[in-house]
Amino acid sequence: MHDHPESLILDLQERARQIRLDVLDMVYRREAGHLGGSFSCAEMLAALYFHHLKIDPQHPDWPARDRFLLSKGHAAAALYSALAQRGFFPVEDLEHWGHVGAHLQGHPDRLKTPGIEMSSGFLGHGLSIAVGMALAQRLRGGCYHIYVMMSDGDMQSGVAWEGALAAAKFRTSEVTCGGQISHPPLNFPVKAV
Repeated sequence: MHDHPESLILDLQERARQIRLDVLDMVYRREAGHLGGSFSCAEMLAALYFHHLKIDPQHPDWPARDRFLLSKGHAAAALYSALAQRGFFPVEDLEHWGHVGAHLQGHPDRLKTPGIEMSSGFLGHGLSIAVGMALAQRLRGGCYHIYVMMSDGDMQSGVAWEGALAAAKFRTSEVTCGGQISHPPLNFPVKAV
């Protein structure tokens, strides 16, 4: 386990708070979106984009960059906030999330938005795509890591389990997969009757 300075922890907490504020503003403006799925991944996105990922916002296609795949594409608003805060595009672009013709669509589109590695929408594809990226990297002699964020809904998809089996078969240590449930359990006392 790493011992991180308190200043880093406080900065990451503030980044996660800002991600949530941006998401709330985006969903309010658009009158649509997924608050639970976006709110639940704020800390993970803050830690990855502001501490861990080897990336360069000025060169989003840098071959040696780490890759992040948002398999739960319905949480795109949170990812867009992290990308904007990190400098991939202006924060003001968040105001146009989901508008026709905007580069920030309802689900991530790798052909429209800098910093997006995988277009997503249907749940479950992220892990399988990450395994494919890892195998392609081996063939090309690359040296990057691939991170996948999944949801409980992803795990109900057959393609996610096919990806997990392929990851085990090919021993893709270049892939890290994590996630969380969209709706954290409520913490309240239960009265026995």
